[in-house]
Amino acid sequence: MASSQPDLPSDSEPKAIPESPPSPPSLQNTAPSLQDPPPSLHTFPLPPLDTYYDTPEHGITTINALGRQYGYAVSILRSKRTKKGVMKTVRLCCDRGRPIRKRPDRPPERQTTTLANNCPFSIALRLSLETGRWSITVEDSTHNHGPSPLSTHPIQRSIELSTVSDSVKKQLEQGLPTRQVLHGLRKDNPETCLNAQDIYNFRKKLYAEFLAGRTPLQALLIELPKDGEWIFKYEVNDKNHVTALFCMHKTSIALLKTNLWVISMDCTYKTNRYGLPMLDIVGFTATGLTFYVGFAFIKDEKDDSYEVILSCLAEAYEALGLQAPQTILTDKEQALMNAVKVVFPSTKHIICLWHINMNILKKARPLLAKQLAKARILSKYAGEDAPEAPGTSSAAEQAPKEAPKQAPKTPPPSETPPASSSCYLRKADGAVDGAVDAAEDEAQQGSQEGGRGRGRGRGRGRGRGGTQQASQE
Repeated sequence: MASSQPDLPSDSEPKAIPESPPSPPSLQNTAPSLQDPPPSLHTFPLPPLDTYYDTPEHGITTINALGRQYGYAVSILRSKRTKKGVMKTVRLCCDRGRPIRKRPDRPPERQTTTLANNCPFSIALRLSLETGRWSITVEDSTHNHGPSPLSTHPIQRSIELSTVSDSVKKQLEQGLPTRQVLHGLRKDNPETCLNAQDIYNFRKKLYAEFLAGRTPLQALLIELPKDGEWIFKYEVNDKNHVTALFCMHKTSIALLKTNLWVISMDCTYKTNRYGLPMLDIVGFTATGLTFYVGFAFIKDEKDDSYEVILSCLAEAYEALGLQAPQTILTDKEQALMNAVKVVFPSTKHIICLWHINMNILKKARPLLAKQLAKARILSKYAGEDAPEAPGTSSAAEQAPKEAPKQAPKTPPPSETPPASSSCYLRKADGAVDGAVDAAEDEAQQGSQEGGRGRGRGRGRGRGRGGTQQASQE
């Protein structure tokens, strides 16, 4: 008989061992929090404490070079100076040793993350007043996190960028985009920790150094004479604002001296942050290739602006001892054509063939669409049971004659159909007009937006055809 009491453990049975609590999540996969339990401590080797450094920067570089091998980095936490302003102590911390700041009284404006986890690591570089050199003092050599990839340490990326800064600067000056610069760095060193943002920041730093507090336009007008390779001239208005700028590089002079008879001009847009039109001036070689003669920025596309730039070009021709061009090609910009007649009165002016072809396509597309639409509609109505023209015989007439059918009742005069096939022709004409309207709308929409528009002119065309029929009746 089973007992109702629970079985008691015997003396021979082993005692139950409680399960161990779950281990805390790794700091590498979760964001640090003030409520997290204290993680395990880690250390990495430091340079010999009996080593002395000439400058604190030298000591920091040595420590980070050693920490690079173990996945750590240090940064300056704060420094201390004497009463005379001489720096005597530089306190270093782990680059993740900043305290985690929480502001419950002010909600965050945006969701952000941080690598700081209040790491206790701390060392100091102290200046010896006797020798004038710096030594290391360890205050806390432990870290509350493990090693991490070098790409997560901005200090390590900055140190590596300083070693390749000359090469990166040369490539940026040549106009290479960031992705190509980064691709070259990774090809030379597959283990590089640099990313695209480092190249962007370095480019911005070089740009700020070049401007040196000047505006971009001021820097341009100051640096062009220093370069010595440019022939340029600019115009300003009453408010000292630049309204026109003409530039010509000296490398174009050799080609221009041998190919000076024909030049082409055209304006382009969206080339600068100021929204100024850019006038390109190119020449043609004997092999049909083009080369830059010069370019200019103008405030607007009016006669006065074009005359200023063409006058600068004429002065450049005169200064180089060249004859005026015999032919100038432009698009059909009336202001530019007028300026050419004023500045170069003896020069022949013709319209560029490429622009002519583009205009033909633009104008001919609606006409071709109209003709095709008309042909489609006429072919459609040609297949209907339309009255035959006089003098023609059909297969029904050649067949044996049947009993005559009863003539239809004569409709009222208002409903009497027109003679011959005019009703069908008017019906087709009305449909053609509607289809043409649809085709023209489709062509215009395709030329402006690059897509095929779906016209709704069929119903309008039929209505128009009915109106036309009623008016003719």
